Amino acid sequence: MVDVGDVGGGGRPGRGKVLVVGMDGVRFDRLPLPRPPAGATPLSLRPPSTAPVLHGLMAAGAHGSSLLPYGEVDGQAEGGPSTSMAYTDSGPGWSSVLTGVWPDRHGVTGNDFTGADYARHPDFLSRAVTARPGLRTAAAVSWPELVHRGTLGPAIGRRVRYDGESDGYESADRRVARTAVRWLTEDDPDVVFVYFGATDEAGHAAGPLSPAYDQALLAQDAHIGRLLDAVDARRSDPVRADEHWTVLVTTDHGHLDTGGHGGDTRAEREVFVVLAEPGTPAGTLLDTPRLIDIAPTVLDRLGIPVDPAWGLRGRALPRPTTSLPSPPTSERS
Repeated sequence: MVDVGDVGGGGRPGRGKVLVVGMDGVRFDRLPLPRPPAGATPLSLRPPSTAPVLHGLMAAGAHGSSLLPYGEVDGQAEGGPSTSMAYTDSGPGWSSVLTGVWPDRHGVTGNDFTGADYARHPDFLSRAVTARPGLRTAAAVSWPELVHRGTLGPAIGRRVRYDGESDGYESADRRVARTAVRWLTEDDPDVVFVYFGATDEAGHAAGPLSPAYDQALLAQDAHIGRLLDAVDARRSDPVRADEHWTVLVTTDHGHLDTGGHGGDTRAEREVFVVLAEPGTPAGTLLDTPRLIDIAPTVLDRLGIPVDPAWGLRGRALPRPTTSLPSPPTSERS
């Protein structure tokens, strides 16, 4: 039994560190969402066993969803309401997660990455190490395009890419998880980004309602469990006792029932954010967290002020206001 609510040190102030996990093509309603308040309509009737680690994180921490913008007015935008256009493909989605801006700024509107402007809008790991030289940054991915195309920039201390396209994402994701666990166990990273792609592969092949998709989701859930175990294990080291870890889990787009994405339906546009950090009241619902909120949240938890000149369009997700007793434990695979 491992306490998923105690990731990072049980509410003690300390050195901010962040783990961001990206799960490609995960449909929000395929997650085993915590039970809603009395009288509310359940968004998902999936049993916790379909993704026990994620279920535990959501139940013990915070989560929420939003729709990728397709020309609607964004009332949460920094600088006042604006309209933005997102795309339900992986290139634009992960670019928005990593840069904190929508495609109208980072320039990526498809998986060919044509028009990318990462020089002006770099990823949050590069932002962090540029703002605070000496930070240890690392990224491991199973979609090599994120490195080849510069979405994850060369300023990152460690960039490891495995080729899910050639080797299969199930195998590549396992290697990503092993690499990230090794970093968390043996090294001293300040911010880590991890990308898993098998869910999207299964969604394209069989659709998100299929047993194959469930199997891919469960496998990635187990990978996340191993990452969280590595974070938790750091707390037994007196040298690391002051570490305060924030864990974020998100996706880039959803899937049609029949598989595939790229359109503007709710099934394709709905994305989610799971947030786990000490002091978060159990079962907190985030108010429409967006992909572009990930980057400023990472910088906030690292204690790095956002320079208005960077032009970030997202906002840092709210910090816990109180430190509460640790919530009940939850098994991990």
